[in-house]
Amino acid sequence: MAKQHAEVQQDDFMKFGGERPSYLDIEDELMALGGHGVTGNNFKKEVLKLAGWTGGALTTYAQRPAVACNAFNKVREILPKVSSPDELRAALKG
Repeated sequence: MAKQHAEVQQDDFMKFGGERPSYLDIEDELMALGGHGVTGNNFKKEVLKLAGWTGGALTTYAQRPAVACNAFNKVREILPKVSSPDELRAALKG
């Protein structure tokens, strides 16, 4: 993974229309790295939890924008440096 995403801002979670926020691209990249479909979605959730996201299944990013912003930016920094799901997990745990 070589793409560097734009920094995620708290108000990105409350925008409608306009440019696509970078957190959506990060989610897409996580799902691709994790295997797409249900497997990719579960991987995305796991990675965001490892990065500090504390919300449950019914919690939106907009409900906890500071926590979501921090988690996505942590992933954003590490993602270009890894090439496998295990490397990403290890980097977030370390």
